[in-house]
Amino acid sequence: MLNKNYRDEEKERIDAMLRSIMEMGHVPEEWEAIRLDLDRKLKEALGIGLDEIQNLPEEKVMELLADLNLEFSHYEALGDILLGSIALEPEEKQDDLAKKTLRIYQTAQQIDKTFSFSLTQKMNEARSYNNE
Repeated sequence: MLNKNYRDEEKERIDAMLRSIMEMGHVPEEWEAIRLDLDRKLKEALGIGLDEIQNLPEEKVMELLADLNLEFSHYEALGDILLGSIALEPEEKQDDLAKKTLRIYQTAQQIDKTFSFSLTQKMNEARSYNNE
């Protein structure tokens, strides 16, 4: 029972942190300061920040996220945060971040096992940043 309570509390903590990050917004004029805060809050919430997400190989990022036993809503919220960040990052980093964002959305879709039009739209938007 203690283990289940801990897991529930951890999921609530992650929910609250991801909501807090999403409320920060993505303001181009303030991106440098926002990005530092976003990176710090992602580290607090998930143990992995934006810098690590960008610098680690895609498989390692997905492995770290899988170890957290995240729910559909967590993957979708993380994808939303990253999707909003892509255009504000340097052009040379956009393609890789878009691929990782797409993979996170695909994982959310696999977990949920139901079709979501809004998730499909987000996946298409992430694909639009790919240079392939």
